Amino acid sequence: MLQYRISTKVAPPTIVSNTGGANSFAQESCNANTQPINYAIKTLKESFLKTSRLDSEYYQTKYEQNEHLKKSKHYARLGDLVEIKKSIEPGSESYRTSGIPFIRVSNLSHFGINQSEIYLDSADFNEKELKNLYPKKDMILLSKDGSIGLAYCLEKDLECITSGAILHLQIKDKNLILPQYLTLILNSLTTKLQAERDSGGSIIAHWKLDEIKNVLIPILNKQIQQTIESKIIQSFALRTEAKILLEKAKAKVECAIADEL
Repeated sequence: MLQYRISTKVAPPTIVSNTGGANSFAQESCNANTQPINYAIKTLKESFLKTSRLDSEYYQTKYEQNEHLKKSKHYARLGDLVEIKKSIEPGSESYRTSGIPFIRVSNLSHFGINQSEIYLDSADFNEKELKNLYPKKDMILLSKDGSIGLAYCLEKDLECITSGAILHLQIKDKNLILPQYLTLILNSLTTKLQAERDSGGSIIAHWKLDEIKNVLIPILNKQIQQTIESKIIQSFALRTEAKILLEKAKAKVECAIADEL
């Protein structure tokens, strides 16, 4: 009988009360391991024959507890909730200094898309291709290579092209799940743990499409989702307002310094 003994370090639990919200789900995942167990033993049947994985990190207790917690709630698999489209990877020979902005993972964050310094020539694409490649409002961009698991929900249509390392997620039924709520879950600790587990065992982090489709998404009732989405939209609006106020303050300080000189 083949067995594996896996040592893991367990961080002290942090308990934060947040009844009914998505954060409480993530907090519960953090707090799931309250016993000082830092190893797991798996037979060949329980490990490789079931998962096709032999890397010991895959079987750490925190991952199994995270999966168990998710499955104890009402959930759905990501592939059942969204249509997933791949973008393109044109290669560095197609890069230009002007044209259509080309968005890579380095330009993507939880808070938005940074200005790209790389562009593509619109002459290399026909109108139909561009229409299919341009990201649309409420579409979720999700990174699958490098910095995996970064998700951002678009507030408006964009005329740009994303790299092949960024997937386009379009929700099938908004009556079941809302885009900003789904984005929050994709950026949460519970999904990060699943992505970390899936992509382990490789030198360069890569999240396979089949694994992404199997991400477990907790489904809260529509009213709670709407409350969460409202707060997220409000937070983005306040973030934008703060940036504007900061720029105005900087301009006034610069003017004051110039007047003194």
